[in-house]
Amino acid sequence: MSNPTQLTPDLTIGHLPCHHFQVSAATPGQVVAERFEQEPDLPGVIITHESQVLGMISRVKFREQMSLPDRLEIYGQHPIRALLDFIRIPPLMLSENWKVDDAVQASLNRHKDLIYEPIVVVMENESHLLLDVQTLVIAQSRLLAQANKVIQKHRVERQKYRAIIKEEQAKFQECNELLKSQQRQTEKSQNLPNFHQQAAMVKQAEELAQMNQRFVRIAKLISSEGRQAFQATFQGANSICNNTDKILGVGKAIANDLETVNRTSRTIREAIEQVRHLAVQVAVVTNQMGSQPSGLSQVSLEIGRLASKTFELGNQMEQIASRFKLRVHELTQAARAGANVAKSVTIKIDRAEMALLELEELIAEKDLPSPTAITEPLPVIKSVTADSLVKDIEHAEVAVYELEQRVQQQDSSQYLIQKIQQALKAKKP
Repeated sequence: MSNPTQLTPDLTIGHLPCHHFQVSAATPGQVVAERFEQEPDLPGVIITHESQVLGMISRVKFREQMSLPDRLEIYGQHPIRALLDFIRIPPLMLSENWKVDDAVQASLNRHKDLIYEPIVVVMENESHLLLDVQTLVIAQSRLLAQANKVIQKHRVERQKYRAIIKEEQAKFQECNELLKSQQRQTEKSQNLPNFHQQAAMVKQAEELAQMNQRFVRIAKLISSEGRQAFQATFQGANSICNNTDKILGVGKAIANDLETVNRTSRTIREAIEQVRHLAVQVAVVTNQMGSQPSGLSQVSLEIGRLASKTFELGNQMEQIASRFKLRVHELTQAARAGANVAKSVTIKIDRAEMALLELEELIAEKDLPSPTAITEPLPVIKSVTADSLVKDIEHAEVAVYELEQRVQQQDSSQYLIQKIQQALKAKKP
């Protein structure tokens, strides 16, 4: 039987006390019984044949069979293999490297009648030993007891460390309270104005006074700029009004010219009708007479006069159209000039408004009172805004563009003259 070593969590069954009792299969049963009588601690016997383990018979199973009537006479003189064949209990064979906990678990997993059967331990040198289950359980209980001692020791140490941590936390809390108290005292001492702070406050007050004066100057400048912008607005409005009057005069002149063009067009239509009538008469006379009579010469003369009159009317219409185009151009230039003036006024007003907004933002940012030097409010002038003026000018430009298109459509005097000439040439006998 081997001696156990120091108990550790990695303890294996090869380190536990084991028994060495091994016989061949031909050994009589009486020899085994005598050996059990001599060594009461033997848990069983290993039966081999030619170095091969055939099985294992425990002391308990051996005594159960031998206590029966006539069994000692039967199995005492016969080989032990006969009893092994009769019992037929497979042994639990484990390697010596099995841990104690695993071996106990394997032993308990057997049938309840076989739980306390000895375990056959296979050593590395291929020898076989018997391990009593009681020895295995005792080793496990010792391991558990040792583990409990370690756990209790750790618990005691944990309680000790907890006490130390609480003590340190109390010290930290005390230091923290002391630090907060010192900070409050420091803040109180800093809130008391000293000489340097008073000097800084005086300097800051002087800077505020200088800034106030600067605001006054800026306000005056902005007031001046605002008045100039409003004056420019009045001038621009007057210019736009004058241009508007001019546009109205040009429009009236255009209307008169258009009336003349209409009358001329009606005269041309009448002349064309006469030319057509004469052309028809010439054609009829020509067909009735083989030679040209004196009356036909009179008709040709009348046709020539009508053609001359038509040319004169065409020239007159061209002159009227030229004057019409010139006046339309003047009207367009006047409208564009008004638009430019309105845009300039808008830009100046925007600049003045931006300057006023910057001043208001600066005053709001600094949170300062309004300067006392400016007591008069800026004049508020109720007039037409620049945006509405620009829209009116744009509408005027659209109207001028439409007039130009109408002029282009009505400028057809040359085309009418060409048609009359073609008709005369076609009807000439």
